[in-house]
Parts: sequence; C-alpha cells; structure tokens
Amino acid sequence: MPLSSALSAQDRRPQTAQWHRPYIADSACAPARPSSPHPDKGATCFSKVLGCMNGAEGGSGGGRWGGAWVVVTGASRGLGAAICEGVAPFLGPGATLLAMARSKAGLEQTKAKVKDANADVQFIPAVVDLDTAGREELEKILKEAFGPAQNPPPSRAVIFHNVGSLKDLVYLREMKDMAKITSYFQLNVSSVITLNALFLEVVSSHPAIPITVVNISSLCAIEAFKSWGLYCSAKAARNMVFKVLAQEEPKIRVLSYAPGPLDNDMQVIARSETGDEELKSAFTSMKEKGQLLPCSQSVSKLVLLLDKDEFRSGAHVDYFDV
Repeated sequence: MPLSSALSAQDRRPQTAQWHRPYIADSACAPARPSSPHPDKGATCFSKVLGCMNGAEGGSGGGRWGGAWVVVTGASRGLGAAICEGVAPFLGPGATLLAMARSKAGLEQTKAKVKDANADVQFIPAVVDLDTAGREELEKILKEAFGPAQNPPPSRAVIFHNVGSLKDLVYLREMKDMAKITSYFQLNVSSVITLNALFLEVVSSHPAIPITVVNISSLCAIEAFKSWGLYCSAKAARNMVFKVLAQEEPKIRVLSYAPGPLDNDMQVIARSETGDEELKSAFTSMKEKGQLLPCSQSVSKLVLLLDKDEFRSGAHVDYFDV
C-alpha cells in the first residue's frame, strides 16, 4: 500500500489532510493521527498538567499515588526518562522507582530530574541489558528493589514497558540473518514478557494492591509499513501479549499506549536508515516542519490517562485519542 494511502486509511477521524503524517512512537515510526495545527496550544504544558491534577498548579504533585512501586524500562533517555520525571510528582512517602537501562550515565541524569520533581522518591538505577539479561538477573534486580517485608505495603504497583529498538530497517526479502532476528525479538518481545511475569510474581507478595501494566506501543502495532517489518511485528506481538494478559488477569489494569510523533533519538535513526525512500522522506519532512512532539508532552497525556483510569483494560490508546 502506498504511504499516502496508508495515512488516509489509518485516520479514523475527519481532519485537515495536511496533518496526515507518519511518526516515531517510543523507538519507532508509524503514521500518526492528526494533531492540532498549534501543538503548544493543543496540549497542556507538562508541569502545569501535573500541578493542576494535584490541586496546585506548578506544585510538587501531592503524591496521590502514595507509596507505590514503579518500574520503567529504557529509562536513561527519551520517553523512558520523561516517564520517570512525569510520574515522580504522583509518588508519596515510601515510593520506589526502579529505572532500568544500559547507560549508567543516562540513569544518573534521569535520577537528577526525578529528584528535582520529587526529592522524596527512592530512585533505584539498574544498569542492565535486556537484550542479554536472563531470568535470574532480572529476578535479582526486582527482589533487591522491592523487598517482600516492606511495611507499610506499597499502595500500588505500576510497570512501564518502554524498552524498544530500531534495527535492520530493510525490506523483508533482505532479512536472512536468523541470529539478528532472534536477538531483535529477545529485546523487544521476549524480555518484556519475562520481566512482566517476574514483576507480577514479586508484587504477588502483596495480593491486595492494585496493579497497572503499561506497554509503550505504536501505530506500527496495527498498521504495516515498508522496511519496518521487524518493528511492526514486535509492536503487534506486544499488543497481543497485553491483550491476553488483560483477559487472563481481570484485576490488573493493562494499557498499550502509542505516544505520538516524538522528537527523540529514534527519529534520527528513522530519517537516516529507513530503507523505504518514501517513508524516509516523510520523516525528514516532519522534522523540517516542526511536527514532532517533546517526550514530556506525550507523557503528560499518558499520566492524565492513567490518573483518570477510564480506559478499557487491554486497549490500545493513541496520543491523539486522549
């Protein structure tokens, strides 16, 4: 399907044609739904959103999530770092934020931002490569961060599966290296399933607390794009995994959130390495026209969505739907 046709097909709402465009969601691209022609007016300032939701504009947040346990993967930069900073004002006394990423330096930068947002949060950086980490390593990280003897027990448990990568942005007929394909799905799918299961196991020591699982998704999970076979497949698989989880665990709140056209490092990869020339050109045009969103702007909508807690468990919700 030509890109222009795909963009029109995915757009479910009547909007001006000029706002049909592809986007990077988390680590990757997809055709985005139309946004306001004036992004600064169409989305509330990050700090103002957090302040208003806690009763004091520009305030510290008020800790309305209480002493929660929170896990964020891919937390050293981009959307993952913004999620850490965005949820920090909602965490109260006794809260623990476990931030997982490969970069120790990046995690230190995230820690500084979290502490600026809420100095009382216990921030635990975990330097780990989810591409190679096994069950034992992940289990140790979780159990060291969230001991079963915590008193009082956590008020809730939330995990953000943000980790994701872009590799081999070529046509499927060119993918002949099975080891590379296996490694890609290890990081983007297998590690997510394993970490999620281990997280639920650790949280089960407190059976009464509410649990929320957030999968950072993309329109690539529901639309196909040339030369993005691996990424589209991984995002589609993750969406289905969490749909199944919502069916299996009706007491757990499950959300797949597509964060919109983010101005992040992955967009640089998209503009330089995408094999399909039409798609690559679309990314370049978006950057030149200033049509990309700050990660914090998308996180503000994600936090609103979670705080209202009105989404259907297992649903895929796009930035432009919030």
